[in-house]
Amino acid sequence: MMNDRFPFKIFAPHIFDDAVTDLNYNGKDLWVDHLKKGRFMISDICDENTIMHACILFSNLVNQHFNIQTPLLEADYEMYRISMIHPSVSGKLSLSIRKTPMYMRIQEREILESGYITQEALRFLQKCVRHRLNIMVSGLPGAGKTELVKFLTTSIDKTSRVISIEDSRELHYEKLHPDRDSVSIKVNETFTYDKAIKASMRQRPNWLLVSEVRGKEVEDLLKSISTGTHLISTLHAKSAFEIPKRMLFMMDNIDKSSESFLAQLYDAIDIGVHITMEIDAMGAKRYVREIVLFKNQTSVLLYHPEKKKDMDPKEVEGIFW
Repeated sequence: MMNDRFPFKIFAPHIFDDAVTDLNYNGKDLWVDHLKKGRFMISDICDENTIMHACILFSNLVNQHFNIQTPLLEADYEMYRISMIHPSVSGKLSLSIRKTPMYMRIQEREILESGYITQEALRFLQKCVRHRLNIMVSGLPGAGKTELVKFLTTSIDKTSRVISIEDSRELHYEKLHPDRDSVSIKVNETFTYDKAIKASMRQRPNWLLVSEVRGKEVEDLLKSISTGTHLISTLHAKSAFEIPKRMLFMMDNIDKSSESFLAQLYDAIDIGVHITMEIDAMGAKRYVREIVLFKNQTSVLLYHPEKKKDMDPKEVEGIFW
């Protein structure tokens, strides 16, 4: 049950609509991201003073400052990720609310019927998890990478020890699978991703779920994978083919032209999945655009619905043995 003091109830009914993923206020209008209706604007929902008052109440609720001296506030609250920028630095109040529900938005029957993915490709991804292959999910912000990761975790063996590492709690593995052996780590400015990954290695995980790969923690991820830990994670990219090189350029103090480091990434990551989102008058459509196999320093396209390519048995044969 939501705390009665939560001030952003002023955005009802949108804040309580399960199909709404994001609310963004720019000082004048509220923009709503809706799973079925796409992205649309609501004018004059509240005056700026009312919304600023709600922001101040929220800062008190989470015991953080929000003023001229501290113009940025970012905080998690229950199933919401809140980001606020003070008018002193942005001219107008800027507020972003992302909903991170403690349930799975995508279900097997619905995604098959909607064209999100074919049954053959879905079965393949589930089999990849059961065989403990390392999977990276790419896509642009808002594409639905986290929701796919949450769905894939249902195929993780129930006896596996799973450690999730996030800066904002979005995966909710321990809530989705309360009877499994799991640890949820929330990183911050002092306890960073690389420190969390190093610490998790002493906790004997079978799986690491890293909400998003962003920087130098790639090096520690490679070390953890080399010890037998398995990985599902996400990153921002325009294509699954970009994943190894995107990870290479996140690494510190290495020669970015080094073929040996790139080869390590091709060996470490088995499968790349790319999700895309299209918005038109009919609403928002998210779907898996690519599934790529990384092998022997090459990328093999296994699935691409626009190119009518769907899991050729000759290419899939031997992946799991």
